[in-house]
Amino acid sequence: MTRHSSQHPSAFAAAALVLLMGALSGCAFLAREATRAFMNVNEMFSAKDIEIQINKSFLEKYKDRVSITTTFTVDQAMQNPSARIFDGDLHMSGQASEIGLPAVAEIANGASAKRAADLVHSVEGRGKPLKISGVWRIWAEHAARATEEQGTPLPAAKSNNPGHVFEIHPITRINNIDTLDTFRPIEGYMPGGAGSTFEMYEKAECTLTVKPNTVSIVTRKGLYNDVEFLMEITDARQIVAPGGRFVIASAMDMKGKLLVKRLRMVFASGTPPEKAVRLLKRGDRLHVYGLPRMDFAEVSRRVRGSRTDPTLLTKPLPYEIIIQGSYKDAK
Repeated sequence: MTRHSSQHPSAFAAAALVLLMGALSGCAFLAREATRAFMNVNEMFSAKDIEIQINKSFLEKYKDRVSITTTFTVDQAMQNPSARIFDGDLHMSGQASEIGLPAVAEIANGASAKRAADLVHSVEGRGKPLKISGVWRIWAEHAARATEEQGTPLPAAKSNNPGHVFEIHPITRINNIDTLDTFRPIEGYMPGGAGSTFEMYEKAECTLTVKPNTVSIVTRKGLYNDVEFLMEITDARQIVAPGGRFVIASAMDMKGKLLVKRLRMVFASGTPPEKAVRLLKRGDRLHVYGLPRMDFAEVSRRVRGSRTDPTLLTKPLPYEIIIQGSYKDAK
């Protein structure tokens, strides 16, 4: 299978100055715009779409799970978390046979999780695995190749944030160290604006191809990576699931304008936003910061339904939102 790199040197050169401006100024707006500029330039030198081939067994296992717990061997890790204006996460690349895709694990608000970071650095590049738990996430923002096939043997990563489509993000536990308190908005960071970001998600194209043992998902690269919005509870019943809970809510902008009527929100068990949402009822609102991921439950439903309705295979990208923090818990 032919592989195509999406990280052309010209893309890095064209965006480097803007990224530097954002970093030096300490301006969250400039940092946000710099990141988007990099994504747009990078996309010019790469295939527009990404094909992700997922094993049906994996899809069915994780479609109604919030999290994943797996043995993860760290190839490389950031020495220090990224600056807060760029999101404050601590990235690590590595291998996990259960995942079988280029993967990165991330500690949110990494500066506040020193014990966990020290543990990661103690095993980095030594082939000594860690037991990592966190929210599983497949998204195409950082895709590096035109095709990713789950289960393909992978070499050790050469950077702490290589091209990837799978993340354990945010991490909830590394060995015996939990990182639940890191689930909060990042001081000084500006997530994507609700209106433009949800419009992008809602319009993202998707084509599913069903094979005997796999489902191929083709969608565009460069979809924005996070969003700040108001969520309003639409169903009183919350679904407790392995690793947390799912809540059906509407997504609104900060003025209360409805953007998406019904969307599944993903909460990791024991985190500040999960504790907050437990107490909410229909019509209640929460100001949140979230990360999109592919909605495997909807992918599975479309695959089953396509036997009688093939048009389900070409509907817009199914997604849900991982709630990383509520602003009532911000520090």
